[in-house]
Amino acid sequence: MKSRFDLLFRAFLRLMLRVFFRGVEIVGEERLPLGRPMVLVANHLNGLIDALLLLGALPVYPRTLGKSTLWKNPLIRPFVTLAGAIPVYRHQDQVDTAQNEETFRRCHDLLAAGGALALFPEGKSHNEPALQPLKTGIARIVLGAERAHPGLGTRILPVGFTFDARETFRSRVLLQIGEPVDPSLEMAQGGIDNPEAVRALTARVSAALENVTLNYASWEDAHLVARAAEIWGREEVELPGRRDLAAAFPIQRALIEGAEELRRRFPDRVAAVADAVRSYDRLLHAFHLRDDQVAAAYPVSPVVRFVLVALLRLLIHLPLAVAGTLLNWIPYRLIGVLATRFAGESTDQTATFKLFGAVLLFPLTWAAAALLAVRWTGSWWAAPAVLLAAPLAGYAALLFDEQRDTFWREARAYLHVSEIPQLSERRGLATQDKMISRSHG
Repeated sequence: MKSRFDLLFRAFLRLMLRVFFRGVEIVGEERLPLGRPMVLVANHLNGLIDALLLLGALPVYPRTLGKSTLWKNPLIRPFVTLAGAIPVYRHQDQVDTAQNEETFRRCHDLLAAGGALALFPEGKSHNEPALQPLKTGIARIVLGAERAHPGLGTRILPVGFTFDARETFRSRVLLQIGEPVDPSLEMAQGGIDNPEAVRALTARVSAALENVTLNYASWEDAHLVARAAEIWGREEVELPGRRDLAAAFPIQRALIEGAEELRRRFPDRVAAVADAVRSYDRLLHAFHLRDDQVAAAYPVSPVVRFVLVALLRLLIHLPLAVAGTLLNWIPYRLIGVLATRFAGESTDQTATFKLFGAVLLFPLTWAAAALLAVRWTGSWWAAPAVLLAAPLAGYAALLFDEQRDTFWREARAYLHVSEIPQLSERRGLATQDKMISRSHG
């Protein structure tokens, strides 16, 4: 039974995610066994953003496991405490790992009460292009809970995160939920008391998680596959429009799975196609274009309709956008600079610094603006007015900026595509070889 506080906190998390992400896609939500104990396991590519997605985007409210050092961070500690997170004590953090006995007990009690637990079995957030080897903690927690509470029936749900630009504010993310893993087979093999059973369940969870994630040999391969998937199978459309991440995922999986076999069977042909994709990608980058813009037909009527609707939206948001820009521009820019500086080469932490920096700096800015308004007007009623208007105006400014940027990009794309025939020629070269059909042929 969710408490009123849990509902309020979850609503706050959803608001944060709605502002931070332009789109959150969920596939496989029907696989969640609502009403029974479950453990959500996910890949860990984006710091604390990953935990917020598990807490705020799904129709379950799990308790998360987090490294104990998070409770030592004065900015993060209130959030992990409010979320009811459970600390894990790791050797590398130089803490007393014997405290994990209490951690396991809390996990078992949570599952016995029909609750949901969420954890990241890779053990830490990382910048690697593929899933890292899983720790056995997930298997030991589940098998231990099943031994302590016979017949519990816990299910393990793999959740794969796919980001289109994980460091970028207002990017997109896909949450893909895989088939539940039933630990009854390993329980029949001795459960927690049999190390082989623990390793076997860990291996099954790893395979399930691999099925809902994209795993590359290198970041160079990741970039090439993403670009190939973007142009693959796209028919000519009237106006530009990016594919949903869920629609691109199976294409990327097919390209990844067939790449090695194709390289072995047709090395020259694959190398030629890869070079064509790279050449086309460089051309797109030079003109600040996307493939869907090159593929668009741009008939007159839809183009005119797009221009009129875009201009109308800009006019509607303009008044609030001006005020929102004045109130929020300084913290917005400052957060970007500080996040880049503090994250350094740990790009998996950049988004975390941006989000939590925003939670701190924006309210401080609004409070300062409210005090200035009181001093300027001589009325305390100015304070609540500013505190209400500042976030609303800031969101209007955000929408205005996105719409302005979209209008400019699409207008520039229309002019470039109509003037540069080489773009369509290069696109034809990049899509000439049916790699997916050959990989299955």
